[in-house]
Amino acid sequence: MRLFLRTTLLGLSILSRAFGAGDERVSAPKPVKNYAVSFFSDEGYPRVRVQGGSADLSDTAHIRLGEMALTLYSGDADRTIDTVLIAPIAILTPETEVVTGPATVRLERRDVTVQGEDWSYEHQERRIHIRRKAHVVFKTGLANILK
Repeated sequence: MRLFLRTTLLGLSILSRAFGAGDERVSAPKPVKNYAVSFFSDEGYPRVRVQGGSADLSDTAHIRLGEMALTLYSGDADRTIDTVLIAPIAILTPETEVVTGPATVRLERRDVTVQGEDWSYEHQERRIHIRRKAHVVFKTGLANILK
């Protein structure tokens, strides 16, 4: 059994080097369908899930997603969904953890819905910028906001 495991691991290592898979990123010459990637906390709970109806991985520095859904979770045992961003077109830049889009975006949270066009989302800051046609709906009371 150990010999089989070693042989299998050696074969996979050789194949991955032969096909240039030494990099953690995966590339594809044609757009892939139903793209999804998830990231987890150190404890194994979901933190982020990026999905796309299609994904152009030809340039791994700028992944173009069609029908993107970005889901942010609490990252703890509750596995609560914190925020969902939905956009018909998005460009994911993994190096800087920024997602941008020229068209529409909708952000849903328990307490607010935000929509607009020409947007960017900075994951490190957990901040969204909407440059055109921003529309915000608060789902909670805003007592004394104008004081």
